[in-house]
Amino acid sequence: MTTTQRSESMNALFKMWVTTHTSIYKFVCRIDNIIENICQREGDEDMRTMNEDPPLWSKFPLELDARRVYTRKAFSVFKELLKDSCLSIVKEIARDQLYEVEIKDNPDFKHWVPVSYLVKVDKEAELYSCNCKGFEFEGLLCPHAMKVMWIHGIQHLPSHYILKRWCRDSNANIKRPVNERSRDGNSLALQMFRATTLKVQFSQLVDLASKDAQSFNLVEGKLNELLTQVQPLQLEDLSKIPEYRASNEESVKYQSTIHVEDDVVFRDPPISKCKGRKKRPLRWKTAVEKAPIKGRTCSYCGIMSKHNIRTCPKKLEDQGRGKKVDGEDVDGEEHDEEEDYEEEDDEEDYE
Repeated sequence: MTTTQRSESMNALFKMWVTTHTSIYKFVCRIDNIIENICQREGDEDMRTMNEDPPLWSKFPLELDARRVYTRKAFSVFKELLKDSCLSIVKEIARDQLYEVEIKDNPDFKHWVPVSYLVKVDKEAELYSCNCKGFEFEGLLCPHAMKVMWIHGIQHLPSHYILKRWCRDSNANIKRPVNERSRDGNSLALQMFRATTLKVQFSQLVDLASKDAQSFNLVEGKLNELLTQVQPLQLEDLSKIPEYRASNEESVKYQSTIHVEDDVVFRDPPISKCKGRKKRPLRWKTAVEKAPIKGRTCSYCGIMSKHNIRTCPKKLEDQGRGKKVDGEDVDGEEHDEEEDYEEEDDEEDYE
């Protein structure tokens, strides 16, 4: 279930930014934008978590511990689970070993069906296992286990029920690898990368050195020595430093080994056949529609073509030469034979 939810969430995310007609270049650019937006939202949430404390629903010590260690989103979910634990009724089946937790009514649901769960207890190890498998699925204690813990007088959240992924400091000690090129390069991006790496290491050093005076004095002395060694390097010209020159030569060698042919053409991958029914299914054509379209024959020149007697080029040519055409005078005006007969009859009657 978890794997399906993750894949469907990623598909929904990609559909917001990518279509079937997106090229490879635009696809890579939009994926970079997606990652940048995710990192930006994560940074904003971390800042709110560090500077703001979410409101409490009660004054239970269990809730106070959860607010201190969990992120804002994880704590909001934990708070709802704590509310549900107050609706349950506990029945002891085996003393300090097995309990039945029943929820008879829930005001959040109009048609609620009473349900019951079994909670196995290991009181010495502070282990509470419920058959709803809420902790195994979400990583947070289920309300049934919380109710049994409250009966046993456990008011603080056990450490083995606190997952690192839901804690505030889950991203504090992430170590990013630094390769040789990032150590030697001098571009702005590499400088920012090195600064981030050093900040992570120095934050760990500050946490350790601030615990006692001996560690503080040791770190302070070493930092003063490092400052006296690093400051002269910044005052000198970078071109005079042999390490910098060697790094530039290595970078040039690295770049010279990369050859891109001019005649290489990058195209989009072949379009694969999508699953399901097509958006515009083709209609079955009848035999009349499938039959080839027959050409027309001009009644004047007798040639099979797209023109007719009115637009026949041969007829127009004959008219231009002054040749009499059937049914027309030399000047191109049409004659009606019936009108000629009527005129002759009128002349006979007049005589």
